[in-house]
Amino acid sequence: MKFSREIWRYAFFSLLVVNFVALVYLLVDKEKEPGAEKLTQSDTVEFDRLKEVLPVKPVKKEGLPKPTIPVLVEKNKDLHEICNKQLEAFTGDFKASKIRELCAQTQVFDQCYSQVDKTPIFHFDKNSRFGDKGQRILVLSLVHGDEGPSASVALSWMERLSEINPRNTWRVLPIVNPDGYRLQTRTNGNGVDINRNYPTADWTELAHKYWKKFAKSSERRFPGKVGGSEAETRCTIRHIQEFQPDFIIAIHTPLGLLDFDGPTMIPFPKFAPLPWRSLGHFPGSLGRYMWRDHGVPVLTVELKGGKKLARKSLEQFDQLQDITGTVAIQSQRAVKELGIEQKTPDFKTKVSNNSKKNDKDKVN
Repeated sequence: MKFSREIWRYAFFSLLVVNFVALVYLLVDKEKEPGAEKLTQSDTVEFDRLKEVLPVKPVKKEGLPKPTIPVLVEKNKDLHEICNKQLEAFTGDFKASKIRELCAQTQVFDQCYSQVDKTPIFHFDKNSRFGDKGQRILVLSLVHGDEGPSASVALSWMERLSEINPRNTWRVLPIVNPDGYRLQTRTNGNGVDINRNYPTADWTELAHKYWKKFAKSSERRFPGKVGGSEAETRCTIRHIQEFQPDFIIAIHTPLGLLDFDGPTMIPFPKFAPLPWRSLGHFPGSLGRYMWRDHGVPVLTVELKGGKKLARKSLEQFDQLQDITGTVAIQSQRAVKELGIEQKTPDFKTKVSNNSKKNDKDKVN
């Protein structure tokens, strides 16, 4: 009888071991399965926040080919050569001769070099045929380095502006975040989300709280140690101070809409590919910094998905450039009617060497 009980104990123990090994095998095998994808809460937090206003499900961004852009740290490198190498990586069947022509017209401010690689953040200007009477429109793209199609639209607009006499004055920064573009990351080379790093009036109080609560401390949306800590942020503020835009356009992906921070009393022209929405803004975002804090309207163009844009698609967005010009004029009229004061940021864009390093690990 005693011998029989020992046999049963041994059999029961053996069965437990076999089941445990089988469970471990299944878990490991599932982890290695090519089609298995994990979507964390931090990855979908913005879609969760927008689910009531967006009529579509979150889109899966297609992997973009990594651009063949070298790390350019030599300041004596010719700006136009650097511009050529960067813009040639964009999709849209742009002619090399046209890119060289556009790059020959680019400029760079002394303060506009990326945080880590010290790559120049260049800009392209086109004056209004009406002189000072037209609106001044600032365009920013590739604020997030993994949103390549945004830069293709900006380059297409640069190409078009070079061939027309526009009613408004335009300044285009096609690659705000060259380090992030090289790394194919949303953040810059320092691991900071530029669109959460603008020194909004409530940045110190709320930026980290929002980051922890709504972004679940996602590294992709880290706002930095202090507002305006990043070279890319300070560069765009430097442009705002010097150019003094009446209207700002930021081109992003992948939500598929036109997000407007500005006076809501204006009629929005229809643009079939993208619906108009007003989604609000976060501490440290460009929309909050310029519209709420300084009275300058901001239109965020959210291209749909992360697909490369063919030439035909880019031509469709030429119409959007005309539409945004109209919205800029209407917005300026509304701002004046509402008595909204438009202020130039007084943020100091020059920093000492001691404050350039962003110590992310010391954030509580």
